[in-house]
Amino acid sequence: MGCLKDIKTYHEEFKKDIKRYSTELLYNDLPLLTEEKFLLYEKIGNRLVYEKIYFERRKFLNVFFFAVFLYKEDAYIRRLEEIIYSICEETTWALPAHVDLSKEDWKYTVDLFSSETAQALSCIYYYLKDILSEKCLLTIEENVEKRVLKPYIESEYGYHRWENWTNNWISVCASSIGSASLYLPDKGNRDKILDRVEICLGKYLKGFSDDGVCLEGLSYFTYGMEYFTGFANQLYKYSDGSKDLFNNKSMKSIVLFQQNCFLPGGNTISFSDGSTNDRFRPGLSCFLKSKFDEFEIPPMEFAMKFDTDHCYRFMANLEDYLWVKEFLEKNESENKSVEEKSYEFIFYKDAQWAVWKNKDIGLALKGGNNNEPHNHNDIGSFILSCDGEIFLTDPGCGEYTKDYFREDTRYKIFNNRSLSHNVPIINKEEQRAGKEYKCLSFKSQKSGQVDMSYAKAYGLDDTSLKRKIEYYSEGDILIEDRLKKSGGSLRENLISPIKPKIEDNKIILTGKRAALCIKISEGDKDISLKEIYFKNHKGMDESVWQIQFAGVEDNGISMAKMKFIFDFF
Repeated sequence: MGCLKDIKTYHEEFKKDIKRYSTELLYNDLPLLTEEKFLLYEKIGNRLVYEKIYFERRKFLNVFFFAVFLYKEDAYIRRLEEIIYSICEETTWALPAHVDLSKEDWKYTVDLFSSETAQALSCIYYYLKDILSEKCLLTIEENVEKRVLKPYIESEYGYHRWENWTNNWISVCASSIGSASLYLPDKGNRDKILDRVEICLGKYLKGFSDDGVCLEGLSYFTYGMEYFTGFANQLYKYSDGSKDLFNNKSMKSIVLFQQNCFLPGGNTISFSDGSTNDRFRPGLSCFLKSKFDEFEIPPMEFAMKFDTDHCYRFMANLEDYLWVKEFLEKNESENKSVEEKSYEFIFYKDAQWAVWKNKDIGLALKGGNNNEPHNHNDIGSFILSCDGEIFLTDPGCGEYTKDYFREDTRYKIFNNRSLSHNVPIINKEEQRAGKEYKCLSFKSQKSGQVDMSYAKAYGLDDTSLKRKIEYYSEGDILIEDRLKKSGGSLRENLISPIKPKIEDNKIILTGKRAALCIKISEGDKDISLKEIYFKNHKGMDESVWQIQFAGVEDNGISMAKMKFIFDFF
């Protein structure tokens, strides 16, 4: 758990970042959004060009809110008001990828970021209403009402597509709208808004598996939960405790998901559109620790800083300041040490995830189906790390483009297809996309062992394909695939960010502090290596090494055995 000394250091660094950025940006021009850049998504599917400028503008808003909030200087106040006026003059607060230009009211699309902007401005209104000018306060009121609150409440439930979803969208949008309605003066529709928001957030919690897994991955867990907790805390105070969204039997297992996603050394599970180097929100974590004793705050070296999140989400940054401050005030002299577990096996039966943590080594495995939120065709895939370094990876989230979210093109993109995951190629075919392509069984007969059956992931009905993983506390990891079908072929497919070296029937991956030896069956042959380049989430080129080898044929069964042994330097 992050110790109080490190949390205090984080809090001081946060304030230093605000002072530094407010000094740097005080006389910098606010970058301009243009129609030409907005239409790039419609014309060529590019999101990053417009979004980079959009989020840079939100950075200015964050920086100068905190500068005014902390220092109250006239120059900061004038700058903040200029920024607010400029944001209120934007054609739309929604992103190009989220609007339907054929609709007459597209400018008032209520998406993630129009909702976030409404929440941010309303919060600024609330905290700085005695500092900002009447004109500025009125501008905030008028724009939040016109752009978000009115389009939301005057529509029928479900008009906004996200109200029928159970993912991060319904949490972020609904929580932001509810929060804005509580921060601004009531125009007579607050109760109606809050009732509708509560329905949405009930759906959001049902989007987690029965055992608390966010199938979208850790990044989207954080995104949805930071907004859910922010609004839930507001609602609790507003209702004098009569409305407590945390009083839900599933909340404990949900919040523990975060710590279970961190592997030894700080790597994170990157299933779906995730990342192997995700970071946690210290404000959210301090808040959850105050409510749930079993919740563990990760080491602060893995915490998001003020500028880690390129979207500059206002509610989350405010939580990182206020909730960390409150946590430190309540825990001034308390610094309980948490006994580190040398071996831990976490089995999520409903979500079909398994996580092993053994000293410096981390392993994660998934089953599920190929129609999950932010889906990748990755049934049976696993991630293997050691001391903060990934040896066998899941590339996670690629660059978000129009093609990335189209059904006919999504699985032509390397990140999303099974070829980019640690799963075999069966009969020269990859896994298929769709809910019917799934893991039929995912069981743990004893601690550290998982057996799964996943032929259906490849659309095979008359075939048996089983993967067995055994991870012993001594450190040995065994993985075995067995394909039972006459004439069937199995070819293993492993993905590593480290260039492999082949020595007979051994694949050697040499990292910074350890080397991994993958010993395959003597009869396995035809080991091939290929470096593959792809676009990461930032649109930058990145590469991984694809390792393939054929399984051994024996009495109609194609089989591959892999033994993983780490050697520490």
